[in-house]
Amino acid sequence: MKRIFDRIIFWLLGFLAYSNGNAKENSHSPVKKWEDIAFASHPTGELVLDVFRPSDSKKRPAVLCLHGGFWAKGSKKFMHPLAEDLVVRGYVAVSSNYRLTDVAPAPAQLNDVFAAIRFLRENANEYGIDSSKIGVTGSSAGGYLAVMAATFNGGDPIARPNAAVGMGAQTDLTSPHIQNSTVLNWSKFMGGGSITMFLRTTRASPQSLIFLPMIHPSPSSAGNTINRRPVLMLFVIRHFVSESLLV
Repeated sequence: MKRIFDRIIFWLLGFLAYSNGNAKENSHSPVKKWEDIAFASHPTGELVLDVFRPSDSKKRPAVLCLHGGFWAKGSKKFMHPLAEDLVVRGYVAVSSNYRLTDVAPAPAQLNDVFAAIRFLRENANEYGIDSSKIGVTGSSAGGYLAVMAATFNGGDPIARPNAAVGMGAQTDLTSPHIQNSTVLNWSKFMGGGSITMFLRTTRASPQSLIFLPMIHPSPSSAGNTINRRPVLMLFVIRHFVSESLLV
């Protein structure tokens, strides 16, 4: 498992580093940290993130790391070990919270990921980030959000990642396994509605968003249009076959 994980991260880092000024091994550089940085505010409270980087002044690619937990539990702290390892490899690493389903159903979680990426680009100089190289990765529920951030066009270019890796990401919500699911967490994530209706109104499956043309608005769908465009990204996915594994 660790070998597979290492390969996934290798491909993500390779994609982000492909140009002049590549990130390189920096195992002897102390780690500089910023913790609990507010990047979004909602009636339910502020969302915060942690930034880790080598303590130098070089602009480096950044990787946003998203925790799993079925969108119902978890914390940015779960991704600190990965973030610290990325820093050793010469990257800026960011672990971020997002709203959980006890306070907001989808697509709140995806919107929070977009907000985190937008924050990193708008504050790239402060944290020494190369704003043209921001990737996102995550495990399970966080992997789903990483993949959705890369495939779903919300209309804000600075909120889109340049690369994405979903580890154990749920990529096809139309599968029989998902359609027949009665797990409470799915219902909470979907906002209590049927999965079929959720998919119809939000196109929530990453798999359905890859390499599709933009959907133009029609008179009957004004205000609810979903824009979809191809996106150049690194896509490494493992499918889980049981919702009990999605943690």
